[in-house]
Amino acid sequence: MGSQSSATADRLIDFSFYQLIEILAKKYGVDIEDLESQLMEESLFQFSSNPQINFPTSDIEKIRIIEKDMQTQIDIVVNFLGLQGASGPLPGSVLNEIAYESHNQETIKATYLDFFNHHLIALLHSIWRKYKYYIQFKKNVSDEFSQKILGLIGVNRKHITAIDINWSKLLFYIGIIQSNVRTAKVIAEIIQHYFDLETVTIDEHERQLITIDQEQRNQLGSKNMQLGDNFVIGSVITSFTNKFKINFHNLDTEQFQQFLPTGKKYKELKEIIRFLLKDQLPYDLCLGLHPKTQSNFVLGNEQSSFLGWSTLLNSDPTKLIQMEKVTITGQA
Repeated sequence: MGSQSSATADRLIDFSFYQLIEILAKKYGVDIEDLESQLMEESLFQFSSNPQINFPTSDIEKIRIIEKDMQTQIDIVVNFLGLQGASGPLPGSVLNEIAYESHNQETIKATYLDFFNHHLIALLHSIWRKYKYYIQFKKNVSDEFSQKILGLIGVNRKHITAIDINWSKLLFYIGIIQSNVRTAKVIAEIIQHYFDLETVTIDEHERQLITIDQEQRNQLGSKNMQLGDNFVIGSVITSFTNKFKINFHNLDTEQFQQFLPTGKKYKELKEIIRFLLKDQLPYDLCLGLHPKTQSNFVLGNEQSSFLGWSTLLNSDPTKLIQMEKVTITGQA
């Protein structure tokens, strides 16, 4: 047996048509991106047009919410569009006849026309929705428009699910990313916005020790012995060409722990940097804490007793030692 919720339906009449459809679709967890292509018997909504030719007082004339066989159907009668009713395009004599029959509970013609009205009204809502991105948008960027925008930077559906990145936070910077501008300031700004941090800076041309390939090392009396050309002492050489350092400033204790290699945001940070860099250059990560941050080191507490990261030894109990920064080297 089916049941109707008339009290709820009466209150819903006060909503505008477009707003009501969005609210009900969200409440019942229904995807309405392709509302106009859904079959009437499979759709949550059943649209029809008011056959009366009186002056309408609202977008919606009547709503019925029917619960039947563990399924919900919402019948919505509108006043603003349809083949019959006050806005109908049919000849006046036909509209008057349909209105008279409807008043006398004879709905054969109106029901027949509502088959077409349902698809017209559903199509109208899809047209209204098309250019309102803020309504189409979904947090997991599964909506069609977001995926088309991400396609401009070479991200397809497989990338969205395979890479641990919150793509919705990158939509604001799609234009910059698509233009292949990868300055230090741009990357720092994107990271700062992505993780909602106070300040992020990047130091370029950091010192890096590069191991010399065995074939390029000098061998006494054999090769690579020309002074000023290919003669190098040792097995490593200092370079300031490729490496850079990312600095996070004024982190609190919780943020600091999240960006440690054991934290939940560390992997996500590496993914976003790997995505933003055109060339996968080596970098260091410097986590700077707020000047007033104190160590929360507690012996035995796995969340605070990280050797070299969050542990401090103080031989003078009267002196307060503050944590400043931790540098995690060799990231790439």
